[in-house]
Amino acid sequence: MADFYLLTRHPCPLCQQALVMIHQCELEEPINLHMVDIDEQPSLQQEYGWLIPVLVRDKDDAELKWPFEQATLLEFLQA
Repeated sequence: MADFYLLTRHPCPLCQQALVMIHQCELEEPINLHMVDIDEQPSLQQEYGWLIPVLVRDKDDAELKWPFEQATLLEFLQA
Protein backbone atom coordinates (compact mmCIF):
# COMPACT_ATOMS: atom_id res chain seq x y z
CA MET A 1 0.00 0.00 0.00
CA ALA A 2 1.47 3.34 -1.07
CA ASP A 3 1.94 6.18 1.41
CA PHE A 4 0.99 9.78 0.67
CA TYR A 5 1.22 12.91 2.79
CA LEU A 6 -1.22 15.79 2.46
CA LEU A 7 0.45 18.95 3.72
CA THR A 8 -2.20 21.13 5.34
CA ARG A 9 -2.83 23.72 8.01
CA HIS A 10 -5.88 24.60 10.04
CA PRO A 11 -8.15 26.14 8.98
CA CYS A 12 -7.67 25.57 5.26
CA PRO A 13 -10.75 25.31 3.02
CA LEU A 14 -8.58 24.34 0.04
CA CYS A 15 -7.07 21.51 2.06
CA GLN A 16 -10.56 20.22 2.84
CA GLN A 17 -11.43 20.43 -0.85
CA ALA A 18 -8.26 18.49 -1.74
CA LEU A 19 -9.12 15.83 0.83
CA VAL A 20 -12.59 15.40 -0.67
CA MET A 21 -11.06 15.06 -4.14
CA ILE A 22 -8.65 12.38 -2.91
CA HIS A 23 -11.51 10.42 -1.34
CA GLN A 24 -13.50 10.66 -4.58
CA CYS A 25 -10.76 8.97 -6.61
CA GLU A 26 -11.60 5.45 -7.69
CA LEU A 27 -8.25 3.81 -7.02
CA GLU A 28 -7.14 0.38 -8.18
CA GLU A 29 -5.36 -0.14 -4.83
CA PRO A 30 -5.93 1.57 -1.49
CA ILE A 31 -3.44 4.13 -0.19
CA ASN A 32 -2.27 5.28 3.23
CA LEU A 33 -2.99 8.99 3.49
CA HIS A 34 -1.23 10.89 6.26
CA MET A 35 -2.27 14.41 7.19
CA VAL A 36 0.64 16.73 8.04
CA ASP A 37 -0.10 20.08 9.67
CA ILE A 38 2.76 22.28 8.50
CA ASP A 39 2.19 24.67 11.41
CA GLU A 40 3.58 21.98 13.72
CA GLN A 41 6.90 21.88 11.85
CA PRO A 42 8.61 25.25 11.28
CA SER A 43 10.74 23.95 8.39
CA LEU A 44 7.64 22.79 6.51
CA GLN A 45 5.81 26.01 7.34
CA GLN A 46 8.66 28.04 5.88
CA GLU A 47 8.88 25.91 2.73
CA TYR A 48 5.17 25.36 2.02
CA GLY A 49 3.41 28.20 3.85
CA TRP A 50 1.49 29.62 0.88
CA LEU A 51 1.58 26.54 -1.36
CA ILE A 52 -0.72 24.23 0.57
CA PRO A 53 -2.36 21.92 0.00
CA VAL A 54 0.49 19.81 -1.35
CA LEU A 55 0.27 16.06 -1.83
CA VAL A 56 3.57 14.21 -1.44
CA ARG A 57 4.15 10.66 -2.70
CA ASP A 58 6.42 8.83 -0.25
CA LYS A 59 8.14 6.42 -2.63
CA ASP A 60 9.79 9.14 -4.72
CA ASP A 61 9.04 12.39 -2.83
CA ALA A 62 7.11 13.69 -5.85
CA GLU A 63 4.80 16.60 -5.10
CA LEU A 64 1.45 17.57 -6.53
CA LYS A 65 0.68 21.20 -5.73
CA TRP A 66 -2.72 22.84 -5.63
CA PRO A 67 -4.82 23.30 -7.69
CA PHE A 68 -5.40 19.61 -8.45
CA GLU A 69 -7.36 18.41 -11.43
CA GLN A 70 -9.18 15.13 -10.79
CA ALA A 71 -7.49 13.30 -13.68
CA THR A 72 -4.02 14.53 -12.69
CA LEU A 73 -4.67 13.62 -9.06
CA LEU A 74 -5.77 10.10 -9.98
CA GLU A 75 -2.69 9.62 -12.16
CA PHE A 76 -0.44 10.89 -9.36
CA LEU A 77 -2.02 8.53 -6.82
CA GLN A 78 -1.69 5.49 -9.08
CA ALA A 79 1.87 6.11 -10.30
